[in-house]
Amino acid sequence: MLKTGAELLESGERFAVTMWEYSWLVQREGLKTRSPVFGPEDEYRDWDKVLDELVERGYNCIRIDAHPHLIAAGPAGERQETFIMLPIADNFMWGNHEPVVINPRQGLIEFMGKCKERGIYIGLSSWYNDDETHRKLTIASPEDYARIWKETLDALNDADLLDLVVWVDICNEFPLPVWTPAVFADIFGPLPENEDVMAAMAQPWQESAVKRFNEYLNDTISSLRTAYPNLKYTFSLTSFGVENIVQKADLSAFDVLEPHIWTTDDMEWAQASGMWESQEGDPQKSLRRFVEQVRALYPESRERCRQILDHYTGLWADLARRNDIPLITTEAWTMIFYEDISPDGTEGEWEWFKEIAEIGVQLAIAKGWQGICTSNFCQPHFEGMWRDVAWHRRMTSLIRG
Repeated sequence: MLKTGAELLESGERFAVTMWEYSWLVQREGLKTRSPVFGPEDEYRDWDKVLDELVERGYNCIRIDAHPHLIAAGPAGERQETFIMLPIADNFMWGNHEPVVINPRQGLIEFMGKCKERGIYIGLSSWYNDDETHRKLTIASPEDYARIWKETLDALNDADLLDLVVWVDICNEFPLPVWTPAVFADIFGPLPENEDVMAAMAQPWQESAVKRFNEYLNDTISSLRTAYPNLKYTFSLTSFGVENIVQKADLSAFDVLEPHIWTTDDMEWAQASGMWESQEGDPQKSLRRFVEQVRALYPESRERCRQILDHYTGLWADLARRNDIPLITTEAWTMIFYEDISPDGTEGEWEWFKEIAEIGVQLAIAKGWQGICTSNFCQPHFEGMWRDVAWHRRMTSLIRG
């Protein structure tokens, strides 16, 4: 590679990004029984095949979970190569729904090596998924984040792979407790009984919470920048609590702003679409009901969806401009949750979805984004979205200019 990922970002290069989160590593061997909702979960078995398909679709960057809390030594200095990853919730569309054994260090180095062969760049992140040793619960301070990420970057440096890295997202959708619960509690205190996370994030933050939130941003990045000054750092964010972030977050340490933006950031539309109900009850029945409901609502809601995306992209673009940092979005546009409801996704469930995604892509291009996804579903295990090669090529051509 003639330029590193970080250098290309500095030069103004636009990246067509897809998110393969942790599925790239945990959905390889397949389950003993085929899931009626999520299939065999072996779509990433052949990395060469799926990476070639990604290149065919025109993408030049993948955001993946590096599992830094597993690659690094544990809090007492103990090292472990393999881990048993615990199942993801039954109604969640990513990852493993049965326990799987992974070797995160070996897997990351091998996978990134294959990306390097194809000229594919990498955004590093972590969702801090749970394993049988519960390593995620040991992440409870800026020092913890800095330590595990430095050890992970050391491993990639030793393997001559850091030139692929466009940016490092220290924690996915910081500071939502589903990813690192001890960090959320450290910032905001224990969540009051019967109060949901969205309500807690949306109400005005106490000054003590603002102070601790900013310490995570600045202390973690400052420590990592001392070790690896040529990399780009951030914490990805969502619109939960965006008013607090816009008004009070100190982004002076950020090299990149990575917001995740969906039409369902608008709570009224999220409720009307039935998205939250899709996370309740029997996953198969709830999912089908949701997909059919939102697809039927779409024709009369298209302009409303465009207005929602225009509002949030404008808000985040203003924040990036004030802080003079580039924008990258890797999860976005239509819905947080979605899935095939037919074999190969061929019953038209993705057609309206792609129309909204195209609106988001065009807004991001117009407002100066440098890294743009087509959705958070451009992955081999979402068959209906993945199979439309022509659509992906059209979108990535727009993104990359």
